[in-house]
Amino acid sequence: MRADGDGFATRVHSGRDLMFFPNAAPAAEPGSAPSRNLIDRIKGLALRDTNVVVVTVILNNLLRAVSGMILTRLLVPEVFGISGIVASIQFAATMSTDFGFQPFVVRHKNGDDPRFLDTVWTASLIRALFLALVLVVCARPIAMLLEKPELALIIAVSSLTFVLDGFSSSSMLTALRQRLVLRLSAIDIVVLVVQIAVSAVLAYFWRSYWAILAGMLTNGTLKLVLSYVMFDDSFRKFRLDRDVVQELWSFARYITGSSLIFLVISQCDKFVLAKVMSLNHFGLYVLAGNLASAPLAFAMTYASRVLYPTYAQLWRDGHGDLKAKFYERRKIPSLLYTFATGGIIGAAPIIVKLFYSARYAEAAIYLQVLSISSLLALSSNAGNEALLAAGHVRASLEASISKLVWLAFAGVAGFVFYGEFGLIVAVGVMELPALLVKWVRMQKFDLLDLRQELFYLAAGPVGVACGLGADLVIGPLLH
Repeated sequence: MRADGDGFATRVHSGRDLMFFPNAAPAAEPGSAPSRNLIDRIKGLALRDTNVVVVTVILNNLLRAVSGMILTRLLVPEVFGISGIVASIQFAATMSTDFGFQPFVVRHKNGDDPRFLDTVWTASLIRALFLALVLVVCARPIAMLLEKPELALIIAVSSLTFVLDGFSSSSMLTALRQRLVLRLSAIDIVVLVVQIAVSAVLAYFWRSYWAILAGMLTNGTLKLVLSYVMFDDSFRKFRLDRDVVQELWSFARYITGSSLIFLVISQCDKFVLAKVMSLNHFGLYVLAGNLASAPLAFAMTYASRVLYPTYAQLWRDGHGDLKAKFYERRKIPSLLYTFATGGIIGAAPIIVKLFYSARYAEAAIYLQVLSISSLLALSSNAGNEALLAAGHVRASLEASISKLVWLAFAGVAGFVFYGEFGLIVAVGVMELPALLVKWVRMQKFDLLDLRQELFYLAAGPVGVACGLGADLVIGPLLH
């Protein structure tokens, strides 16, 4: 660590935490140094990447819970069915053209070079405009395929979200590379608050899905503006450097292949159920999926914003201790995550009763089943980021293939023999084969500590038991 001329060490943002460490501090008044040290320690603790992500996810989920409580009282379940269909269509378009821009920029040795970033931004913009055009052209055929022609206009208008995302600055990617986790998290929270406020106000007056779509467009517009305002050197030029494009494609081919498979395994249940269920019933499934994805927000954000940049930095610096750093960094978060997710499974009935009105009670069983994959998600995502940072990109593709095979057999069999619920159960445990594949790959590259992994997951059943106990005690009081 380098010391500044005034005797204080520079502020470092390493693979561990943000802290200030005194080094031969100048003389101070009696009693002031301990106080300053305490303040510095508190500040360092608050600014740790993990703590920032935890607080952000908690705030994010609380805001979404408040949003759900408001919107489910203003809108009927059918609206959330429409919301789920549009979200699935947009997700399908995004994943089918996923080039892995974020990991490419974060990991690349030239990730801060303006010419490199110009090319990445240009490629991202072209992709976004192409997706918007495709969605407009295909809006009516998609609506007719789902036997819900009234959705055609809504699907077409939703394409504007791609345009807004395409014109956003690449500074959001470089900020992650530079470990500006606090600033990125603040943007996420501010944008979400505004989106919820807009959706709630318009839902009160309009009582239709258009209120939710207006909130989404507000989200995209505000994020576009902040991507330029909140970061230095945020404006990019239209440029396509052949070498960078070729390198991007070489990196992205495994990402794109994995994303295409992930698209099938993550959305086929929604497209099938959207066709065979009524919008009202499908809306319950969508709401349950939203609740089940609450812990996933932490699993994905923590893995991508904390673990991956740390591992990528270690890889760039030539360190050989990825395994030790891997488990050192995620011990407490993993235990708390699996315990909390287990609690959601056990307490699903009272969670639905607390957040939604009585007409949404049937969503509880869907929530319990879908949360099983959520419980396994942090172990799976963390393993994926370690493998990706070490250069083993194929592991992600292999894990996705394992999910596809599982869904092809278990999903089809479940639907044939047990109908809609059989398919839902197959989807609920789909993360297990992927996790096993990642463990095998981690073992091969000396990144796996199986005892640690099983120890982390053991907190899940404890959480389930606590959740069931809470449901037995509190549930009767909510009738």
